[in-house]
Amino acid sequence: MARVSHVVLLAVLGCISGMRSAAALSPHLPIHAMTTDHWNVEQGLPQITVTGIAEDRAGFLWVNTQATVARFDGKQFVAFDRAATGIDTSMLTAIWADPQGQVWFGGARGLLREQQGHFTALGGDAVNAIIDAGDGTPLLATSNGLAHLRAGRIVAVPGYRGPAFSLLRDGATLWVGGLGRVCRVVAKPDSPGATCIALDAGHAQMEVMQLASNRGHLWLGTRTGLLRLDGDRIVAAGLGNELDTTSIESLLADRNGNLWIGTVPGLYRLLPDGVLEEAADDDIAPKPWVHALHEDRDGNLWLGTHTNGLYRIWNGWTHRVSSRDGLADPLVWSVARAPDGRIVLGTNSDVEIYDGHGVHPWIAGNRLPNPSAYELYYDRHGRLWVGTRGGIAVFDGARDITPPALSALASLQIDDVREVADDDVWIGTTGGLYRWHAGRLDRLDAGSSAPASIIRSILPLTPDHLYFGTEDGVREWRDGKLVQPAWAEPLRGHFVSRVALLGPGLLGVATTDAGVGVVANGSLRMTTQKDGLPGDNAWSLDVLGGNLYAGTINGVWRLPMAQLPMPGSPGGNVVPQQLAGEQRLTRLRGSHCCNGGGGARSLVIGATVWYSTTDGMLGIDTRALIEPPKPPDARIESVERGGRLLPAGALDLTDGSRDLVIHYTAPYLHVGELHFRYRLDGYDTDWQEVGARRAAFYTHLPPGKYRFRVAVSLPGASGFGREADIAIRIEPRWHERILVRVAAVLLAVLVIALLVVWNQRAQRRRSAQLEMEVERRTAQLARAVERLRVANLALAEESHTDALTKLHNRRYLLRLLPGLLANHRRIGVLQIDIDYFKQVNDNYGHAAGDAVLRALGSLLLKSRRIDDIAVRWGGEEFLLLLPGAEVVDAQEVAGRLCREIAEQDFADGRGGRIRLTGSVGFSQYPLAAHPDSGNFDAVLELADLALYRAKQDGRNTCVGLVATSPLLPEILAHPMAPQIGALVAAGRLRWVRAER
Repeated sequence: MARVSHVVLLAVLGCISGMRSAAALSPHLPIHAMTTDHWNVEQGLPQITVTGIAEDRAGFLWVNTQATVARFDGKQFVAFDRAATGIDTSMLTAIWADPQGQVWFGGARGLLREQQGHFTALGGDAVNAIIDAGDGTPLLATSNGLAHLRAGRIVAVPGYRGPAFSLLRDGATLWVGGLGRVCRVVAKPDSPGATCIALDAGHAQMEVMQLASNRGHLWLGTRTGLLRLDGDRIVAAGLGNELDTTSIESLLADRNGNLWIGTVPGLYRLLPDGVLEEAADDDIAPKPWVHALHEDRDGNLWLGTHTNGLYRIWNGWTHRVSSRDGLADPLVWSVARAPDGRIVLGTNSDVEIYDGHGVHPWIAGNRLPNPSAYELYYDRHGRLWVGTRGGIAVFDGARDITPPALSALASLQIDDVREVADDDVWIGTTGGLYRWHAGRLDRLDAGSSAPASIIRSILPLTPDHLYFGTEDGVREWRDGKLVQPAWAEPLRGHFVSRVALLGPGLLGVATTDAGVGVVANGSLRMTTQKDGLPGDNAWSLDVLGGNLYAGTINGVWRLPMAQLPMPGSPGGNVVPQQLAGEQRLTRLRGSHCCNGGGGARSLVIGATVWYSTTDGMLGIDTRALIEPPKPPDARIESVERGGRLLPAGALDLTDGSRDLVIHYTAPYLHVGELHFRYRLDGYDTDWQEVGARRAAFYTHLPPGKYRFRVAVSLPGASGFGREADIAIRIEPRWHERILVRVAAVLLAVLVIALLVVWNQRAQRRRSAQLEMEVERRTAQLARAVERLRVANLALAEESHTDALTKLHNRRYLLRLLPGLLANHRRIGVLQIDIDYFKQVNDNYGHAAGDAVLRALGSLLLKSRRIDDIAVRWGGEEFLLLLPGAEVVDAQEVAGRLCREIAEQDFADGRGGRIRLTGSVGFSQYPLAAHPDSGNFDAVLELADLALYRAKQDGRNTCVGLVATSPLLPEILAHPMAPQIGALVAAGRLRWVRAER
């Protein structure tokens, strides 16, 4: 294989990573590597067809749809339909935002203006396009020529006749697309004449609907294809038949020299070097029908489509290397940097290598002890150690030089490999801690508990001082002894996935279920989801540029090290920035990150952090991140009172409802979750932190003078953006005035005194009568209570017993279950089902079927142990719980039941006998190290899956599905059925069969 230098690889990766998102779309970044976000009606878009896009001065995005106009703040859409505006805002196509903060719309019914949420219909001819007239007012392309606004009136612009369909200002030149022609107007729009160039005879009656100027070329979009201006002639674009003969729906020349071309069948980009690139179906959508293209002030590209809503394309900060780059197996466990600078990937099938251009095969899976390359490590001699799910191999280049002594690890999964000195290598496995030194392999943790012997992470500080992350906390090797550090006691029982140095004297600890920890001066401080982390899981920790980057099962987040809580620091919320994950349907959020793997879960090269994932290798380019993000300014939209929306101005409330809903927002079109806080001065004692919520609710406000204030922040940003505020005054009602209240208090005191005297006299008279009545009623009640107690005992017994089989029913089990789980560490769970029971009902009748069920109930009652619980679970299905049973006990009971059912003669109701068989599926509680009631539901699901397997295997058999080691909470939080194949392949679950 050809080798490339480290310098060359870094140069290639630098081109891939592109430019900052605010610097426009990079010509060096292919469309499939860009980040795509999508909004449709499910996300609040009023209607799926987007015909126009503009960004106003405040930073809001305005969107024309066929149904209505909508305003987008980056999170939610606000529709301005006829009900909200009093004006028909449907079927608008033209849109332009002026420098003063107004937005102008055009369509078949003329011109509309939006100003601070209020719409005005100005009428006029049909408006096809709107641009700046050069003085901050709109210039209109109409069905009857050009027009502009003067003193609030639409006035025709002289010098151009006929319909105008598109406008483009290119320096001092104004281009107008007309019917079968394009015209050049020099100087200002009201110049006396225009120079027009006609299309050829085949396009004489064709409207020029789109115009774009790109690197000295004028491009014309028509219904029959893309054209360009060549001197004083209009010719075909020459970019291929798919564009020369296809309706051009939209054109845009971005600030980086890319020409974007939207059509019905696809989206194209003409790069500055003349190369034409077409977006693939999975880059956006098949046949996207791109109506509108818009580049916002930060260089992001917005697409309005006919059938799929609104899209945003931007450089992003992620880059994925996967199947499209040549990766044969996209499930990547580990990544490592080769001595020549290339990146080596350990997949589930082999070892492959990435040279910055593509991925190539390196070491085939059949040359490894196990095809899954779970861990990769280069030692100081440039030898590659490949830890697999079943043993380890060592390669010098492509040559296998594995010492024979390492074959002793063939049955173990290799989790981490670290070299501490020449020919001195420590190896963490699922079956203990090993050291390869001077040609000898020794185990160093003999006698450790099973969880503590699963070594997940190794951190060498010196050759004789190391830390280890295990599935039972942290262990330390010092002075030839393996011990648990005193500071690590809170981590006992927790899966520690990574131990890493975060800085001088600063140790970082990542766990799968207890958050992220920092150790300093012998003290540990854990930060968890309760403190603001996206979750308590973390696989990797890396420090780059003063930020902590964590790869988790739900994605990647970063947090400035200065904000990471240290031991001894006061409590407080952290606000990490989510960089990749599963939170939203977009290639940023739905980025399949991050995979478990061994010690090589992440890799830092320059400014890029690479992660192993289930869909290849994911790179986070830290240079492309907005550093630091700037919070936007808050805006108060409206105040809702008594079902009416009031404008966001000062409020003086004299009567009516005092319940207020204050709606606020902040325009932010970047990627990032805004966090709002507000307070009502004079009422709230402190700021109310409300996260992404965009409404404040106040009920029964007392009279007084208030000021409502709201501000917004961003994860990773320092401070808040500019506040928005409104004054609120609530006048007291007549009964709330001071004199009225004082008089009411005095009157109330007098009335109360009189009532007290009267009540005392009446009370004495009633006391004697009540004492006698109480004695009589007490005796009656005691007799009634006794009768009720006896009746309830009988009813309870009947409600917990199945009438047909006399077994306990599901209600009884659910009542008994909490105490049963609390008192027994292990419980065998068996599901028993009569094979082909439906044929009994069909052939012999339901009476015979009931007799079979009664007989099976009797069999279960006779064969169960004294502590076992037999339950009719439903229909012909029964449940048998074996408290204290091991897996072998469950196997034995399951096999015995199968034999006894097969040997039982069942009455057919006609004097004959029926021979039947049964199938049994079983599992064992618990599945997790710290089980809860939900854990029992997962055990039932496994037993049901085992029963289903028994049915598949021919019935009259017993199959078990049991855990080999405690399962993680992340696994148990989801249905088990879709995970069974992966968990069995990983050795977490195993199938068990019982002898019949």
